[in-house]
Amino acid sequence: MSSMPMQFALACLLLSALPVAAQYREGTPPVLTPAPKHDPQAAMLDDTAFRAAYARAGSPRVTVFWNRQLSDTLSTQYDQVQQATVQTSAARVTGISPTGRAVGTVQQSAAVATVHEGERALPDSGAAMRSLMSERNEWPIASAFSTRLQRAGVNLVDRTMALRSQAAGTGRDQRRDVQAMEIDALQGKSELLAEVLQTPDPRSPFGVVFRVDIKDVKSGALVASVVSDGKPPEKGPGRHVAGRGGFVREAAPEPTLADIGEVVAHATLQALAAQWR
Repeated sequence: MSSMPMQFALACLLLSALPVAAQYREGTPPVLTPAPKHDPQAAMLDDTAFRAAYARAGSPRVTVFWNRQLSDTLSTQYDQVQQATVQTSAARVTGISPTGRAVGTVQQSAAVATVHEGERALPDSGAAMRSLMSERNEWPIASAFSTRLQRAGVNLVDRTMALRSQAAGTGRDQRRDVQAMEIDALQGKSELLAEVLQTPDPRSPFGVVFRVDIKDVKSGALVASVVSDGKPPEKGPGRHVAGRGGFVREAAPEPTLADIGEVVAHATLQALAAQWR
């Protein structure tokens, strides 16, 4: 073997024994450790733990009162009302002489009044509404909240259907008392009541903070209570992306309305699981 190939082989052997160092071009940002990807398995395990706790509690049915709060009024109050409807009509009558000339004009009018009597329920009948958001913003939050609970296995009961079903089996006089019918419907259709209320908070993503109270319908006991602004956990630093003046950090995405509903629902599930250990 000639000396040149021998020297080349020796150089390669020496280089392979040296530690390899990362080479970077000057002026480029350092390589970042990628943020951990969303692990669906972790979310599934979380739901699995809740499902086990939910089963230990007897898989109670839950009626959600979204922005409705049970008042302390015991029965529906009514007042007597009268409504009058007046219909009027008018006509102009002109007399004509035999020669064809107008001899006079008379204004005639008539009025007919109709009076209706009945009862009107006073305010604060049943669960009072407490919405602070427009329906355009509120509906995605409420939908994400209910969907998250159902995905975890919660058996949800619709309030309106429970009330209508209860009213169908009661007499006319019983249907007049909204409070009594509402409680009867809850006790017959669900074991838990979830009241989701709002209050203003300028620091929260959409200007409100939520309070969720879970109540035992039969005993009236407070099972769990959660307060959340619905803000998702902050994510780590973003990637470096090309900008107009060079590389800049990628801005973290703003929370969506659906994110808020999911965060509030997840906090509710955690509070219930903690009570059902």
